[in-house]
Amino acid sequence: LNHYLLEAKRQNIALELLESERKYVINLSLILKIKATLQGPDVKRSNKERSFFPNSLRYLVQQHVDLLHALQERVLSWPRQGILGDIFLKLTNDENNFLDYYVAYLRDLPECISLIHVVILKEVEEEIKSDLYILFFHIVQRIPEYLIHLQNVLKFTEQEHPDYYLLLVCVQRLRVFISHYSLLFQCNEDLLIQKR
Repeated sequence: LNHYLLEAKRQNIALELLESERKYVINLSLILKIKATLQGPDVKRSNKERSFFPNSLRYLVQQHVDLLHALQERVLSWPRQGILGDIFLKLTNDENNFLDYYVAYLRDLPECISLIHVVILKEVEEEIKSDLYILFFHIVQRIPEYLIHLQNVLKFTEQEHPDYYLLLVCVQRLRVFISHYSLLFQCNEDLLIQKR
């Protein structure tokens, strides 16, 4: 494939990634909206209320809003040799707690799901509940989705490209993360599919 075609292809994949991040941020804010309505004045209950939703949600929303801005800035002014790897390199860095919050989310989720199933059922329409499960599912799937996006970009990145090595490291990190927590991913996916 000639050089310009590769660059065009990379730009398209970068745009797809940006679009999927935009949708994801919308989904996250929907969860916070539902959370706010469920914690409204009608629902007077003990302080355990909060545990219906994984505690890491707030932090994740903030991180993804920042990520969306970074991607927008980068992708919409895409230079001839656009680079994405550094953004994800920073995100998956050990100093950054981004992936840790996903682990916390995956660990909290089963308990939240059973609480929602038992307690919220009586007060909320089925529809909201199934919406919630779908939104929760999106979060479980997000890290594996990044892996797919970045692998796609890498596929169309020549070895001499400044992004090549950065992407390679990111893909490695995400692979290691996903395989390390594969049971946790699996258990949450099964739970959500079953509840849906």
